[in-house]
Amino acid sequence: MEFLSLPFVLHNGYLTRADLHDSIAHSIGLLLSTRLGQFAFDPEYGCDIWEREFSDIQTVNKSDFRASFRKVIAKYEKRLDNVAVAFSSMSEFSSHTTGIIAKVTGTYSDGNTKKRFEASYTVG
Repeated sequence: MEFLSLPFVLHNGYLTRADLHDSIAHSIGLLLSTRLGQFAFDPEYGCDIWEREFSDIQTVNKSDFRASFRKVIAKYEKRLDNVAVAFSSMSEFSSHTTGIIAKVTGTYSDGNTKKRFEASYTVG
């Protein structure tokens, strides 16, 4: 099954498509990068990380962020089960040291087959 790819891109008169894994990854990326209340049709859509001070990304207990991410993913990305979130510092991967990398893992069903999901998102 094919899904619309995000962001929407018109290519030769058609919107680009994505497989199930990429569709879930795009959906979570949009969810985590949206501020609460930004989506007019559902004020609860989005991630509360954007309500915090930028400096909190480095100093706050990461378990708060993990719980927040898992909660919002469980609510809005029903195709993903057994969601886990882990964080790494940006400084481990580049000279940009102010953000974090959120690694989201879980499982999803592609027909009758359970598959592993894994994607990383830069936050901050």
